Amino acid sequence: MNMSKVVSSIKMQLGLYAITLPFKDDTGKTIPAENVILDVLKTTTIPIYSTFVPWIRECEIPVRRLKVINERQHVYQLPASLIQTPILYVLEVDMPIRNTRGTYGDIAPAYGINRSVQGVVTSQAYMMVAGQMRAEPTFEYMGDNKVKLYGFPKTDLVFKVACEHEPNGETIPDTCFDSFLSLAKLDVKMFLYNTLKLYDGIPTAFGQIQLKIDDYSSAESDREALLDKFRDTFHVDMMDYVQWM
Repeated sequence: MNMSKVVSSIKMQLGLYAITLPFKDDTGKTIPAENVILDVLKTTTIPIYSTFVPWIRECEIPVRRLKVINERQHVYQLPASLIQTPILYVLEVDMPIRNTRGTYGDIAPAYGINRSVQGVVTSQAYMMVAGQMRAEPTFEYMGDNKVKLYGFPKTDLVFKVACEHEPNGETIPDTCFDSFLSLAKLDVKMFLYNTLKLYDGIPTAFGQIQLKIDDYSSAESDREALLDKFRDTFHVDMMDYVQWM
């Protein structure tokens, strides 16, 4: 997603063009309004929005190349390529498709013994018994980029994780523009209200003006209402990430 477009939309909708906000950097220079907005997006909006629309990433790597945290308990650090931004949760750990043979691993398929009726029945019964005896490999995400593996062979594994988006917002899909803008605008309004309510006037190129800051007073409650709506509906757009067992 193009953050410049988001910033421009917020400035237009909140009437912040030609307004110099009373924020200064360490050198005493005035901070442009777009920089203030970008700071709010990076520190507040993007982390929160990522919990609803995470950045899904995958990596295939041999187990021997993972950093070992606790060898006896099979605890490893996730691949470095996946932890460039904070990990929210691990969606899946699995072996590559090329390493998977049949429903129960290296067991003959239902038609593998022979094509007689008795052969098919015998093969299916064998697969069911073997499947009951075989423990499916699984995992546990322990936080801090650590994952515990249960029953996985030391072969190539595919890790699929949900991450926080990049601070520049480029990893957020363009199709999310409307919902992201709605949250971003409320975050900016809430920040401006909590800060500018302490000021009597805002300097502009045309002199002092009174920003209608009272219009932003409901931003916090409006934001909570929007987040509640996201919590009720975000899973509808997450169907591609649901793992069916």
